Amino acid sequence: MNQPLERISTEMVFRGLYHFSQAVIRNDTSEAVPYLVERQKLFGLVKTRRKRHREIDAYTQQIWAKSS
Repeated sequence: MNQPLERISTEMVFRGLYHFSQAVIRNDTSEAVPYLVERQKLFGLVKTRRKRHREIDAYTQQIWAKSS
């Protein structure tokens, strides 16, 4: 998914495993990772960037930016 590990929701991955198990029972899939990656938006696997986090990142960038 090309996302930092801290952006992946462990809780939502575990919740997605239930849906994966149901897909296995229906013979729709046999591998968990490709199944979850294909449905990452549906399951909400990647945490959204909150406004507060974006503001902190911008502030940190201002503090540590090299001055010319």
